[in-house]
Amino acid sequence: MLTSNHPSNELIKFRRNVISDFLRRSRFDPFMGDTATSIIIRMADLAADGKEIRVPLVNQLSGDGVGAGTLRGSEEQLDSYGMPVWADWGRNAVANNRAVNKESSFNVRSTARDLLRGWGRRIIRDDLVDTLLSVPTASMQANRFQIPGNRVNGIRWSLATAAQRNSWNTGNYDRVVYGSKMSNYASVVATALTNIVVATDKMSTVVGNLCKDQAKQTGVDPSNPGIYNGRPKITPWEIPELDEEVYVCFTGSRGFRDLQADPPMYQANRDAQARENGSAKNNPIFTGGALKYNGVLYKEIPEITQRLLLKGQGGAAVDVEPVFLCGQAAMAYAMGQLPRPTQLEDGDYDFVTGLGIETQYGVAKIAKAPLLVAGATVGDLVDWGMVTGFVAAPPNA
Repeated sequence: MLTSNHPSNELIKFRRNVISDFLRRSRFDPFMGDTATSIIIRMADLAADGKEIRVPLVNQLSGDGVGAGTLRGSEEQLDSYGMPVWADWGRNAVANNRAVNKESSFNVRSTARDLLRGWGRRIIRDDLVDTLLSVPTASMQANRFQIPGNRVNGIRWSLATAAQRNSWNTGNYDRVVYGSKMSNYASVVATALTNIVVATDKMSTVVGNLCKDQAKQTGVDPSNPGIYNGRPKITPWEIPELDEEVYVCFTGSRGFRDLQADPPMYQANRDAQARENGSAKNNPIFTGGALKYNGVLYKEIPEITQRLLLKGQGGAAVDVEPVFLCGQAAMAYAMGQLPRPTQLEDGDYDFVTGLGIETQYGVAKIAKAPLLVAGATVGDLVDWGMVTGFVAAPPNA
């Protein structure tokens, strides 16, 4: 008879390197910059001190001037507004004692350090995603300085009331698109969403072109072509190295899936997209993640599907997913303090140890109130650099 090992005598080995859930770097990073022409404007004004920052917004001059006539008394008034943004703190930590750390199969401290860095990246990315569909306000965000805090200025869509959503919808009538037809629009959001159907309103180049056309027509009265209507005009994002202007459309995974399968998009990528030495490295059919068509750069943000999917709110209870066509100055990222490591200073005579991370920032959708409106409320504020679309997004069969 063969001798077998007793279970308590069998050799078990543990790797010292821990495998944790993979966390992507934010796909928003290429569109974030310090200048007013960036899609996400990064501001460090609160780094030294301060509670609140005001983002100055000024519409372009729109008058005809006077020619050879008398100019005095006919000067044009600047249409300006200061969009307020408040920062809040984000903190997290991992603690254990010497006994646990000594008997662990992996290095708890080094693992915690990596996970905390990942947590810091994740909350910024998730807050940016939530901001895309937020309802802008001119008031300090709810639960600031509470637990767990709130760095998203405005009202998150999931927390907004039906009345607040409807007020935002009517206030942004010229920069909201439901499906593939402007006739799907209704002043009541719930009604407009039920006009979205699978057959015609999945994400496609038609939807993207419609969002782009809406962005190009902002700032002009549709009933009086060429006449300025006092509302912000959405300016395309500039790519200086290419001397090119484009709009950037952030989509979720379901919307991007349908866009990839859209025949005009697929044909353009197959037949017209530039290739590098015949390599598949830059072929969008194989690489995914980004598509380009008719002056719109489409960028997949999987967290839009994970965080902002409107379950069963479309026609015939289809899921609806938002898409966001952005130009310059669509969002603001106000930094109060860059992420920095922290540690537990005095933990039970050095027996308890802890590592942490600490950051302070605020994110906001940039929006402008009409001229001379001081106490702007929901419905007064107009999204400065964004067209919001809603598309049918059924799950995979």
